[in-house]
Amino acid sequence: MGNEAEPGSSPDAASDIENIMSMRNLSLYNENQFSKKTSCTKQPRPMVYATELTDCLGLDCEFVGTGKTGKEHMLARVSIVNDRGEVVLDSYVKPQKAVTDFRTEISGIRPELMDSGQDFASVRETVRVLIQGRILVGHALKNDMLVLNLRHPRRMTRDTSRYKPIARRIRALGTPSLKSLAKLILGEEIQNGVHDSVQDATATMKIYLIFRDEWEKSMKKTKRIRR
Repeated sequence: MGNEAEPGSSPDAASDIENIMSMRNLSLYNENQFSKKTSCTKQPRPMVYATELTDCLGLDCEFVGTGKTGKEHMLARVSIVNDRGEVVLDSYVKPQKAVTDFRTEISGIRPELMDSGQDFASVRETVRVLIQGRILVGHALKNDMLVLNLRHPRRMTRDTSRYKPIARRIRALGTPSLKSLAKLILGEEIQNGVHDSVQDATATMKIYLIFRDEWEKSMKKTKRIRR
């Protein structure tokens, strides 16, 4: 690829999004605010809701299948909530390639939802700016970050599928599912049929907050040991 710049990664594009997010009195449906095009991608940016960007954000994605067998993952929807469970971002994403399997019975994704979505580069850049410098909470975040083609520092990542005290709480023998964690820790039923990325991001955030004090202490201890 040579020295080709990443889509939406120019300083102008990043500052353009950051300026929008720095405002605190945006209307959720103000087309003049959110239909501006980034200076780099020339694509409409996804809607960023007028809610507070707290120090930790919960993220979840929905995937569709590509390739001959439909087993390859491609981003179809991304949702981000703050630590109060308020929606910061919820965007469908236009297909980057042909979709083999929409996985509608699980993902809830239909062709028209993706067709009406935002350009991948704009969504990716918005997510990148939102999570930068913040604790990122999710379940099996590796999969989400792969389809987003993003990285986040390990020290700033809190994955509820990998934190052992969470698994011990429900006496899980292997990696616990988010559905089982929500039921046994939160007393909530989720993913009964179609998944909802806002609901899943909110559930992971609630679980993180229950374990936050212990989790953050362990992170500080690990940081001291590594020094």
